[in-house]
Formats: sequence, structure tokens, C-alpha cells
Amino acid sequence: MSRRPDGWSICLSVSAFVFFALFSGYALARGKGIYLTISESGTRVIKVCLAGPPEVEPEPALRTTRDVLRFDIMQSNRFRLVQASAEAIRLARLVGRISRRDTSKSERGVDIFVVWDASASGGVFTFKGRVIDAKTQKKVFSRDFSVPMAQQRAVLHRFIDELGLMLSGRSGIAHCKIAFVSDWSGHKELYSADYDGHNMRQWTSLSSIVLSPAYSPRGDRIAFISFEDSGSRLSMLDVVSGRVDIMLDGDGTVASPVWSPDGKRIAVAISRSGNTDIYVLDVVSEKLTRLTWSKSIETSPSFAPNGRTLAFMSDRTGRPQIYVMSIDGSGLRRLTFEGKHNESPAWSPDGSLIAYVSLVNDAFQLRLIGPDGEGPYALAAGLSDCESPAWSPDGEKIAFSAKKKRNSFSALYLINRDGSGLTRIVSILGNCTEPSWSP
Repeated sequence: MSRRPDGWSICLSVSAFVFFALFSGYALARGKGIYLTISESGTRVIKVCLAGPPEVEPEPALRTTRDVLRFDIMQSNRFRLVQASAEAIRLARLVGRISRRDTSKSERGVDIFVVWDASASGGVFTFKGRVIDAKTQKKVFSRDFSVPMAQQRAVLHRFIDELGLMLSGRSGIAHCKIAFVSDWSGHKELYSADYDGHNMRQWTSLSSIVLSPAYSPRGDRIAFISFEDSGSRLSMLDVVSGRVDIMLDGDGTVASPVWSPDGKRIAVAISRSGNTDIYVLDVVSEKLTRLTWSKSIETSPSFAPNGRTLAFMSDRTGRPQIYVMSIDGSGLRRLTFEGKHNESPAWSPDGSLIAYVSLVNDAFQLRLIGPDGEGPYALAAGLSDCESPAWSPDGEKIAFSAKKKRNSFSALYLINRDGSGLTRIVSILGNCTEPSWSP
């Protein structure tokens, strides 16, 4: 199980333990931390009510805080955002401030209140968050912090992730970044943003073409394809220093980099003498190993969570289809049979599904299929030109690019693995494509 980060203040009483046990089934203490896991067979969505200050002409810091907390709770599959009466919210905000509490009037339809206050002064953002058991009206979790204003959204994302970690034993995704390609400047450059689309940052200014960003498993580097006068290169961005190094350059056109789960290898497609095949690059030794040897096109590799199997696209039967094989080249088998053109496979973190796009009525649609061929299942109906599906680290969501209309710009979207919760996150004047999640 994940260890709770230092610096978080958590208060657990006997009544709180009973409350959490309703959701978790069991609790495990390790060291100073309390770890609670929701049973996979009987997961219950926790109903959360935000109990912030009154919404009467709030200052910008309050509006941003409310918006971030609301978005993160709505995006989490562990929580459901609900409303409560003004009196119930008033009582929740009084917990810990008065000596006596009336616990006979618990709010129906609410499991926990997230009581919060925030302010901004002198460039410093101050936040106080408390989680209240709606039944016992007792505080079960608290967090206070003061940070520079630039870190406001980041610490609010972390607050919701830590709440989810305490309740379920699994970290959330609110802290994640998404790397992507945009051409809004007139050239395809590398960008990143928070998972909700805010805090967008431009990483490259090459004034040429950037493609296929891929966050490393540690989140400290982004591999991508850049085009210079000599052709395509596999480049590597250090997200701390901003430095870009060249990993592969020279013989052949390089495309579609993807990291192995352990971060030691990168699978790429390389075209040499008119033939495109899958190779694996050892990141440390820079040794390049060829995996496919057919005369057809093989591209878009994706590692299985075990790091020993790849999904990829090949047109060896005449049309692009999804195949899987071991990284030693054995066990090759075709996975997709429905549709004349299937590409861009992406293996889910739990290994149970592969997302890809399929050409349907002259537009690419998002699909899911099991590694055993079960399916396929369609997602994101109503969108066209879906491209480059990418799984969130927890395996609950897929980021991808798509268009509302055929002649519109491509924007970035999130969708739950069950097809619910379609959300547009990055939409600027220009195309945004090829998302990749940070850990």
C-alpha cells in the first residue's frame, strides 16, 4: 500500500474508524499511518458535500478553491458530489469550534462534509480543510497550509488525492500532469497542463514539428519526437531543468515512443529503407534491439503492465490492425478483427483492457478491447476523429483528442473507462493532440 506523504495532519477517533470501516471493510495500521482499502467487490461511492464559506461575491482565491475542489471530487470515481441543507452545512462548519454538538440531526444522503476556508494575502494562499463525519459530526481528517499563490491549484489537487488515499488506499489523479502537442503558435510544440487543463506550459520552441510525447514512469522526463533538418529524432526533455537531449538521431525515421513500466526501456517505431518496425531502446546503454522483422508496417507500440508484452499496429494482413506479442518476438497474434482500420493501442495499467481507435464511417472512434479479444466496446459517441488514447495512472480514465465537428479543432478530453463522465479539458485556438499522463 502507498505510504501517506509527510506533513499531512490526520485525526482518527474510534467513531471515525467505524465510519471508514463502512466503506473499506478493513483498516491496516502501519507505523504512524492509517491505511484504508475499499473492497473491490463491494465498492461504495462516498457522498461528499463541500461546506465552504458562503457564496456571496467571493474573492478570486475563494472561487478558484471552490472550483478546483468541486472538479476534483466530480472527477473521482470514489466520490459523489452532493448537496446538503444550509443548516447541515452550518453545523458541519461549527465542528471543533463549539463544545457541544447535536448528533441527532445527521444529514441524509451525505457521508462526509469537506469543510474549508481559504484566503489570499501578500502573494500567499492559505487553506484550511477539515473532513467531518456527517453521522457523528466529528472531525476525521484535517489539513492546513500556506503556499505561494502559484501553488494554489497544486495543493488543492493534492488535498483531494490524499483524502482518496486515506479512504481507499489508492492515490488519485488530481495531481497529475498531461503532456500534449499543440499547434496554436503555428508550429507543433510540446506542452503540459494540469489534468483539468489549467496551468498550461510550453516546453519547446523548435518552430518545426513535435510529436508523440511520453511521460516517464517517474514523471521526471518526457520522451518525444522532434523534426530537424536531418529528419526525425527521439528527444528527451528533463522537466526539472528544461534541458532537451537527443536519444536517437540519424539512420531512419523514428516514431511513437513509449516507456516500459520500469522506465528502463523505450519502445519505438523506426523506418529504414522504406520498412517500419518496432525496436526497443535501453535507456542507459542506448542499445537498440529490433523486435519485428516483417515487410509490413509495424508502429504504435504499447507495453503491457508486466513489461514483457507489447501491443502494436501492423498492416501485415493488408489493413492496419492491432496485434500483441512478447518482447522477445514470440507469441504473435492478431487482436482486432472488427473494423478495417484499427490503430493507436494503449494498454490499461491493470492489464485488463486495451484502448485504441477504429475507423468508422470515415472518422476514428474510441474503442476498448480485452487482451483476450473480448469486445470491442465503443466509447465517446458523438465525437469524431478520436486519436491517441492514454490511460490515467489509476486506470479509471482515458485522455484522448477528438473533434466536436469534423472541421473543428481537436481538443483534449477525459472519459471514464465505462464511457461515462466525458469532459473537455484543453481547448485553445489550435489543435491539441497526443496526450500522455504523468504518474
